[in-house]
Formats: sequence, C-alpha cells, structure tokens
Amino acid sequence: MLDSVSSLPGDHLSLSEYGDDFGDRFRSLRNADVWKLERQQVFHEPESESWMAFLQGRCEESLRLMEADRPALRTMFEGLAQAGCQVRRVRVVEKPLSTYLLWELHSARIRAQCGEDIRVISPEALSAFERENPVPEMVILGDEVIYRILYDAQGEAEGAVRYTDPTLLEQSRADIAALHEQAEPVEDYFVREVAEVGTSRAR
Repeated sequence: MLDSVSSLPGDHLSLSEYGDDFGDRFRSLRNADVWKLERQQVFHEPESESWMAFLQGRCEESLRLMEADRPALRTMFEGLAQAGCQVRRVRVVEKPLSTYLLWELHSARIRAQCGEDIRVISPEALSAFERENPVPEMVILGDEVIYRILYDAQGEAEGAVRYTDPTLLEQSRADIAALHEQAEPVEDYFVREVAEVGTSRAR
C-alpha cells in the first residue's frame, strides 16, 4: 500500500493548516500509536536553530541546543505514555550519510533516549514498494488519519495531503509496522555508524 498512497485523492493542506490539524489531533490522541516513515535523505529546517548551527559548521553549539531540548522531550513522551500512546518511527538511511542525516541521527538518538521508538533501515528493505518511485514521508495518528507530508525542491515542508480512509490507514500502518519490526534501533546504528564519523562532516 505504501507505493500507492501518493496516487490517491486526499485533502490538500497548506503548511499552517497541516500544523493546526496535526496539533489538534495529536493533543487529543488516547490509547493509540503514532507511526512515522521518513524516506527522504535531504531536508531543510530553517526554523530549527540546531539544524542551522550544524549546517553552518557550528557543531558543538548544534549539539548543545539538542541537549537543551532533552527535559521537554522526556516530559512529552512521559505524557504520551500516560495517555497510552507511543511514537514509533522508521528512518530510512542511505550511505554516504547526507549532512542532514548526520544531524538528524544525533537528534533521533536523543529522542529515542527520551522515549520515542526510532529504528533505522536501509532502502533495500523498501524495494517491494519502490519499483517506480520512493515511498512518501508519512505520519499516521492512531486510527484517525494519515498525513503525506509535502516538501519543496530544497526539502522544506510546504504542507500535506490528509487521508482518512480506514482501509488505507490499516494497510499503511501494517506496512510501516512490518518495516519497523525488521529495522535496527537507532542507538545501535548510531554507535556503529555515526559515532566514529562524529561532526567532522559538517565542519
């Protein structure tokens, strides 16, 4: 199902509409999991001070900013756990690591240590879904909604397409869950593949 989502009709949301819709649904989520699939290798997040510092070679500052978020992340994931919710993410990683991915894997490691279930998988695992095009970036909130997140040519978010069809939700969630099951915990991947690289790539 992951290979057909992009061709299906849905509700097109601007970036602000997506933010509002996602925020309202996320805050009201109870006894349901969030599933995320991240496929793209290059993004641009100008709203993130940590990313901009990393991109400009100020790597120690970037990592300090990440660490400063740790208490808030712990609080968020503890609150989700109390509401019966878990965030589970599959991050597809290609080599050589892009500068963005090198930064994001540092961030993902901290998020995982704070309670998010993040796992890493190679693109080969998606071969059954990618005979023609890469799978899209997706977020699924419980049994409510799928968002296919849209990006411009620079990798900056510009909105989303929203789907609420129950069959699509069920099948897409099952596909992402199967990928998650065979993927590697981000902590293990980070220690083996990223720690030695460090931050030198961004200097």
